[in-house]
Amino acid sequence: MRRALAGELISLANLLGRPLLDDAGTKVATVDDVVVHWVRGSSYPRVVAVLARIGKGYGLVGDQDVTITQRSVRLRTGRQIVAKPVRQKGYVALARDVLDHQLVDVAGVQVVRANDVYLFGGVHGWELAGVDVGVWAFLRRLGRRRRMCPPPVRAIDWADLQSFVPRYLDASLPESEPAAAAGEVGGAVRLAVPAGDLKKLRAQDIAAILAELGRGQQAQVAALAPASTAAEALAQLSPPQRQALLAELTEEDRRRLEGLLEDGAT
Repeated sequence: MRRALAGELISLANLLGRPLLDDAGTKVATVDDVVVHWVRGSSYPRVVAVLARIGKGYGLVGDQDVTITQRSVRLRTGRQIVAKPVRQKGYVALARDVLDHQLVDVAGVQVVRANDVYLFGGVHGWELAGVDVGVWAFLRRLGRRRRMCPPPVRAIDWADLQSFVPRYLDASLPESEPAAAAGEVGGAVRLAVPAGDLKKLRAQDIAAILAELGRGQQAQVAALAPASTAAEALAQLSPPQRQALLAELTEEDRRRLEGLLEDGAT
């Protein structure tokens, strides 16, 4: 994000709903989303397309065919919106996959929500800079959109984010595909942080994190956290979720947590 602050920024929340103009300046569609391509080793994914709403339908236009500003997106000379939206491998639709989604932040002892997403002008075009998790970033979306880009309040650099985390999936994500679970219902984005810091978490923090992870990862969280705190967090899950998680643990860990859960129930 520090790189982004040195140059021009675009707020995604402030851009959504803006007009998509043809080369004559006539509105032909509305900006509905911005798509980036996120692959392993890419700290700041590049914008590859803009999703436009045309009446009751949608169209996809490549970044090479548009000029993006904070107030609008303009088609370059002679271009038309002809491509149908298709999610390709590594594609992340920022409004659908990131905005208002959770960031699983175990190192910072919190689970936060992405209230805005920022782009910055890089060498190869617009790139994803990071997310704003400040409450003010959400509140300002309730008011009138600004003419200029609102500054980030509490920013997290995208380079500090590791991958999308699916919800209730048994298989862990391949390390080579950070965007593999983008678009999964209930998914979250995970920070690249040490798991050992889970010992600092409170029960409600762990319960919130467990709700956003796959079963195998849930078991790792439960095993890393202090047993009493993990048991309190498990008590906040629904019975089916709790039993599924316990089934993933080693026999020793499972017996210890089941004993604590029984003590808590009595």
